[in-house]
This record gives sequence, structure tokens and C-alpha cells, in this order.
Amino acid sequence: MAEDVIAAMLRRLRELAPATADTIGTRLEDSLRAQYGGRATYNKKATAQGKAQRLGEALAQRLPLGAAMKEAGVSKSAAYRLLARRWRR
Repeated sequence: MAEDVIAAMLRRLRELAPATADTIGTRLEDSLRAQYGGRATYNKKATAQGKAQRLGEALAQRLPLGAAMKEAGVSKSAAYRLLARRWRR
């Protein structure tokens, strides 16, 4: 099976301009796929452990709980669920 045209273009972009490819590549792929079709891109959701890590780091910096939630990118209910959960080391 032939390589996807958009994937080939993005690969070439990464070869020619590696510094800008990461910032532009995702936006370019999304807009090209929206305009011309093709497989949908999938952006993985952040794991609960990653969110808990970011929340913990923000709280370790002595930020207020509301500011820590905003910095970690979690809602109030999600933050309390993460704080109540027991994490293995």
C-alpha cells in the first residue's frame, strides 16, 4: 500500500525544517485532513497519573488549590478525585 500523501509531506517537513516541524506539523495535518479527508488524527488524553503529577508539583510550589487546579488543567471534581486516590511509588 502506498504511503499516505499527507504523512509523506509531514515527514519531508520534519527533514527539511526540524525546528518548526513540531509546532506546525500537528496544525497543518489537522487542517489538511479536515479539508481533504483521510484518517482522523487521534490525540491521546493525558493519563490520570500525569495529571496527578502536575497537580502535586503545583501544590509543592505552595500555590493555592484553585491555582494549582488551573495549572494542572483539571476540574475541581477531578482534582479532588486525584487527591483522594492512593498512588503507588
